[in-house]
Amino acid sequence: MEQKTVLTLEEIYQPIQDRLPAVESKILEILTTANPLSSEVIHYFFKAKGKFLRPALVLFGASFGKHLPESAVLTAAALEIFHSATLIHDDIIDSAYLRRNLPTVHAKWNPQVAVLVGDYLHDKAIGAIFDTKSEQVIAAFLQTAGIVCDGEILELNEKNNFNLKEETYFTIIERKTAALLATCLESGAILGGLEIERALSLKRFGTYFGMAFQIMDDCLDFMGQENEFGKTLGADLQAGVLTLPLIRLIALLDERGKAEIFSKVKSGLDSAQLGDLVLLLREHGAIDYSIQKAREFTDRAALELSVFSDTPTRRSLEALLRYVVERNR
Repeated sequence: MEQKTVLTLEEIYQPIQDRLPAVESKILEILTTANPLSSEVIHYFFKAKGKFLRPALVLFGASFGKHLPESAVLTAAALEIFHSATLIHDDIIDSAYLRRNLPTVHAKWNPQVAVLVGDYLHDKAIGAIFDTKSEQVIAAFLQTAGIVCDGEILELNEKNNFNLKEETYFTIIERKTAALLATCLESGAILGGLEIERALSLKRFGTYFGMAFQIMDDCLDFMGQENEFGKTLGADLQAGVLTLPLIRLIALLDERGKAEIFSKVKSGLDSAQLGDLVLLLREHGAIDYSIQKAREFTDRAALELSVFSDTPTRRSLEALLRYVVERNR
């Protein structure tokens, strides 16, 4: 891909920007409850807006069709709610205390509240997907929900595995992250009336984009600015989750070097030790290696767009590929 100026998400979302407020409203409408505690937690969680990436991808997928149906807004809301449920649950599992620069739900209330609110969101997402009345979208969602959960279980099973191979890591991120992003684009394409071949091209784009997105997220866990990244730096490693930069570093170290890292991680890294580890990652080229892997996935994603004519939506997805490897949050 030729190098161009990296746009902001707001600029990238321009073709579907006018529909995003409707998605926000739909989310709160779906999650409306008379239960004061549930309502308080829901409004707290959604007041700190994330990237709104999944709703945007649904709307982009639908935008390739002849018209953007109202069901695309409903689906976009449902998939963002489902994603939010997984975040609330993940933060408990990983003992994370910061999400979008705010205390996580389990940190602000307690794990019991977080589990139950996450369950509530999950249930509401399913109900909203069924309200689309699209058998294809419902089937895609139900299959993907299982894949995402399976990815989380696989990641949990591989915690503190210092012999984790790249292939297993790629399987984990494809299931826990890329599968849902792919389904967002595929669902939008289905609702927009695209023929199956084009819908599948967008699904593959979503998979490759999702792989790159997660790899860069894992790089930012080491090299981001906490106030910009919005999450606790080094949180994955503190939770025993090994990601591509560290997997690469371990593959390059001798047994003594591996033992030293294992010992430090097991005893808990303070900020100074985390800084030393980041220097080690950079010295051995592990960060650059991981970023290059992300670029390989964005290159594969770009090829999937070749079946589409040059439209604002296609240009936005191409810009999204550049954004994902340049972002700092």
